Amino acid sequence: MKKLLAFILVSLSLVSCGDQKIDTTKAREEMEDREIKVVSEAEIIERAMEIGNTLSKSFSIEVVPEPLTQTYVINTEFGPDSVYHKARYFFDDHEDLSGKVLQVFEAYRYNRDNNLVSEPNIQKLDESKMLYYTKPMFADTVMVGMWAIEIPRKNVVLSIKD
Repeated sequence: MKKLLAFILVSLSLVSCGDQKIDTTKAREEMEDREIKVVSEAEIIERAMEIGNTLSKSFSIEVVPEPLTQTYVINTEFGPDSVYHKARYFFDDHEDLSGKVLQVFEAYRYNRDNNLVSEPNIQKLDESKMLYYTKPMFADTVMVGMWAIEIPRKNVVLSIKD
């Protein structure tokens, strides 16, 4: 009886251990991603700028003349990414802006009016939970507004690799 019980236990343990190999690299990568990281504010801003620059490369603007009305239509395209909230603001027809977003918009407008160079920018919003990437919007060589991308700080921190 003991031999039969031992045989059954050994048989069950052999059957339960299949011949499938365990992929430890995926498990290790997952554990590394969940590891607590100490990331400086400069690294966060730098990575957010990289994300913003990458996403904004797919932004496009096209000015189309309307022959019947002697006006122009401006078509904008944000590209294929749908993860982040993106917006565009025109100097001539801006939406209701407030707070830091309005300040950044006014700074871009001031730079345009005074022929100053405008560069992409990162601002902290919502008690630093959101990073706000902005970039000047050009139609040909004329700055007509600004592009904006809201990037959650959490996404930026998680995307930083050692």
